[in-house]
Amino acid sequence: MPAMLTVLCAGAAILWAASRVTSGNYRDLLVAALLGQVVWVVARWRESVYAFMVYVIMEGFLINYFSEFPALNLVKDAFVVVLFTVMATILILRHTSPIPKMSWLLPFGAFAVIYLAEVFNPALPTILVGLVGARVTLLYFLLVPVAYWFFENRARVLQFFVFMVTLSIPVSLFGILQYLEGPQWMLAMSPGFEKAVFYAFGSRVNDQARYFRTFSTFVHTGGFSLYLAFIMLVTLALWGVPAMQRRRIWIAFAFLIQFLAQLTTGGRTSLILFGVALVMVLILQRGSLKLAPLLVLFPIVLVGTVGIFGTGFMERYSSVFDVDYVRGRNMPLLTGWIKESMKADWVGLGAGYATVASRHIGVTPLNTVVVENGLARMRFEAGLPGFVLYVVFVLSLMLYCLRQAMAVRDIQTRWFSSACATFLIVTLATVILGNPFDTSPTNVYIWFFVGFLARAPLLDEALTEEKLSEIG
Repeated sequence: MPAMLTVLCAGAAILWAASRVTSGNYRDLLVAALLGQVVWVVARWRESVYAFMVYVIMEGFLINYFSEFPALNLVKDAFVVVLFTVMATILILRHTSPIPKMSWLLPFGAFAVIYLAEVFNPALPTILVGLVGARVTLLYFLLVPVAYWFFENRARVLQFFVFMVTLSIPVSLFGILQYLEGPQWMLAMSPGFEKAVFYAFGSRVNDQARYFRTFSTFVHTGGFSLYLAFIMLVTLALWGVPAMQRRRIWIAFAFLIQFLAQLTTGGRTSLILFGVALVMVLILQRGSLKLAPLLVLFPIVLVGTVGIFGTGFMERYSSVFDVDYVRGRNMPLLTGWIKESMKADWVGLGAGYATVASRHIGVTPLNTVVVENGLARMRFEAGLPGFVLYVVFVLSLMLYCLRQAMAVRDIQTRWFSSACATFLIVTLATVILGNPFDTSPTNVYIWFFVGFLARAPLLDEALTEEKLSEIG
């Protein structure tokens, strides 16, 4: 009887959804999905975290495919709020604070107070612009306590990161397939993908060095490239975990696919970040040689890629060794925006004033262009006091990530904490050349994996595991 009832309900749901798709009524589908999401989170909030991670990866594809339905941009936000609310309610009912103690909370809290006050800055065209800025800058902090309580034991840590690497395989393969089929393949699916199509060049713009930069299931190629840099670090961590020794063929295959996909993105910065983070991982792991067999794949893959796809890849990536090219491209981003922002009023222009996402609500001179410097954006929006507190917050968060990774004693957890900490540190360092807190998936991963790092050293304690397993 229960099975028959389930089949009937599933059939009715499919027919209902099909009729909405046929009529183009996506709003009803979105409302139904959100209601289902709330029910699932209430029933099994930890399991819903996995669904959230899937959605973070798939969000870009849905936004581009249904480009005329902007409400999809709010689904992730609703997911975050529901996750935190359910988790916090469970903890408060058990007389436990949902927010863990962390050293960087003080400068972040002080910055958040100033930034929220900037929502009401009279320089803004409308208060809604300020609310969008607050959403982009502050909302995903809620993922810190969610992650902190999600990882209740070491088994959960291993299960989660195996899930993330497994999920990366079809995502990477889809990106490679995009490269092979070309951008017209995606445009044939939906014209909304047109805004995601970019081409890569080397230090010289010519046809030989030009190729399509893939974006897979993300909004743009930059998000895909940074995602791959992170997941490659996690895959290397899996290789070093003793419990995964029997699955090293699968791990090597996953890493190979990820690296090939990374090359198709044309992302030079993310590959450099990966290299720097890898060196930091090896230092945190005290010079472990366990990764050496997997790293041998690098030259083999590079030679094979050039042999199959031509010299465009080498032309593109070799430009990072051209000092004049790198200086000419990055120095204006590094110093130009900062100099310009310092000309603004010391009290700031208001939250969201230089946030690209706010341009849909109200146009300002700075949200219709990309301010490719996170520090400059904060100087424009939060004024000089907010700028100073933001710098202190970012530096304290970087130091916190390093300390937490070094405090982990368990071998398995230390591999994952090293991968996450190094990725977060190098990503936060790019705030001088970009906006890591503004773009997906880094705006999710920064906060979520800070929560993991806050929990990681405590997973060494068996008593703590028993206590945490009772929650949720």
